[in-house]
Amino acid sequence: MYRLVSLFCIILISCSGCTAHHYLDKNRDSVSFHLKMDDAIRVQFASSMDAYELHETRKNNRGFWQIDFQLTPESTYFYIVDGSVHVPDCRFKETDDFGSENCLYVP
Repeated sequence: MYRLVSLFCIILISCSGCTAHHYLDKNRDSVSFHLKMDDAIRVQFASSMDAYELHETRKNNRGFWQIDFQLTPESTYFYIVDGSVHVPDCRFKETDDFGSENCLYVP
């Protein structure tokens, strides 16, 4: 049984880098959006905060693509990763007018 549990843990840890990780970091007057996409070449951010204008993200020293925005009221957002829409796992989601889902930022 111990070997089976150990094998499962090794598989789980090795696959943990295969998925995208996403989190928000609230600061005093801004919020940082972080997305971990190891194989991505270009990551852009779009939000209802400014009518879905595309913004370039930067890769930080921990390997996360990051962008900072001023704190705003509730808004929706998603990423464009290498030209394709990417909606990460997020706490809140909302269906848009086209039937797709976007992440919902709630301060």
